[in-house]
Amino acid sequence: MAAVVAVTSSVVTLFAQAMHAPGSSQVLPAVMAGVVAGSLILLRQWRKSIQLSRTSAARSQYLLNHDPVTQLPNLNGVVSLLEEQRRRALSLGEDPTYGAIVCVGLTRLQEIYDNLGHDCGDAVLAEIATRLQGVFDEVDRAARVGEDVFAIVVGSLTRAKLAVLSGQLNRLMDMPVATPAGSVIIGSAVGVSFPDASCTDPHEAIRQARLALSAARNARGTIAFFEPEFDQSSKLRLELTRELRAALVDGALRMVYQPQVDERGDLVGVEALMRWTSPVRGEVPPTVFIPIGEASGLGEALGLFALGAAFRDSKRWPGLKVAVNVSPVQLKSTEFVPAVRRLVEHHAVRPSDFELEITEGVLLDADPVVSASLDDLRGLGFSIALDDFGTGYSSLGYLSQFEVDKIKIDRSFVVNLGLRPDATAIIKAITDLAEALGVKVLAEGVENGAQLKILRAEGCKLAQGFYVGEPATAEGIDDAMAAPSASGSLKAAA
Repeated sequence: MAAVVAVTSSVVTLFAQAMHAPGSSQVLPAVMAGVVAGSLILLRQWRKSIQLSRTSAARSQYLLNHDPVTQLPNLNGVVSLLEEQRRRALSLGEDPTYGAIVCVGLTRLQEIYDNLGHDCGDAVLAEIATRLQGVFDEVDRAARVGEDVFAIVVGSLTRAKLAVLSGQLNRLMDMPVATPAGSVIIGSAVGVSFPDASCTDPHEAIRQARLALSAARNARGTIAFFEPEFDQSSKLRLELTRELRAALVDGALRMVYQPQVDERGDLVGVEALMRWTSPVRGEVPPTVFIPIGEASGLGEALGLFALGAAFRDSKRWPGLKVAVNVSPVQLKSTEFVPAVRRLVEHHAVRPSDFELEITEGVLLDADPVVSASLDDLRGLGFSIALDDFGTGYSSLGYLSQFEVDKIKIDRSFVVNLGLRPDATAIIKAITDLAEALGVKVLAEGVENGAQLKILRAEGCKLAQGFYVGEPATAEGIDDAMAAPSASGSLKAAA
């Protein structure tokens, strides 16, 4: 439009000049013709730009309410549809409920994106969308409401029929999907909610279905129906997350240390364990607050707190090996190793005095960042221990591929010593393997003298558990170190 105005101004200027300069009048018609032609071209371009602008606006509006990969409505889109459905029902004097909301969560989508690439992940999503659209009639609506979650708005069906429908959905998701890298199996879980008339917010209706989906996933099941206690559990997790974040800031977390002894009963190491006493809830088990912390993005902060506290306290116990758990979340961060270096320098400790414990899942993940982190940590001087050995899928194979300094026999094998003959055979096999690989072996969860005796007889020299020493404060470990016989003072220190 500005160009059209400029051309028009030029026409007026030239015409005025022609009126005052007779010599210009002979060329004026040609100039005028050129200007008019240019104006027409500019006008055509202006109309085209208006059309493109309208098309772009329409495209933007479409993307605001639709998922670009599947072309299904996104969260905004399905919320708008539900709001319109409710307004229509109210205008007709009908029941304004949303019917049933079914959320389908894809189990292995992220794994496919990570391992097979973006094109394969998009192909899976497009195929799943096609399947969902082919299953439901036109009165039902499917939408993609999360990275790996689809929502389906279903009419008035009974709980029994929805259970059948959910089973059909899971079977549909279990069918192989063709991708550029070959066929893959996705797997799924389903959550269902029945929002009542008091639920007037479409976001709340979908949230309830997603809570049910989370319950199905947490229970390692395939189908779950929303129950009010799910909501209470979700609220509790949110409250605990807020309190845990405050505890990190306020210094309310603390470390205790569980003794590790050798075949003579001498104290040779400790494992650092985190504890949290909430001013509101009292003692919160680490099995509760650590997963919550990792799920809420606090995993790295918790891990660095544990390392910093262990580094500080270790100076009290020269000669003791201090073991600290390191989570997959930490190892997958490219900032983890630099942060560890800074802590080492700040506390002026020797990495060789510390053992970093990882789980077998870290090795199974085969993440290049994880492998690089482990190599860098070993390069700094830290030793690596494989925790919960024997509870995964491929311990023997991965021990031959990844360098570790110690394996820790899981307590589930120790508890049956003296009760089942095969338990002793398993311990013997693990100790023989450790000897062949040239790594140390430690048994966790030793709870009585009979277990300890069998372990030592089968070649397992290192032990940890309530029988040899309960988790103690740093001061308790001080007392154990100062006692004439460490083995005789460990229980007292706990």
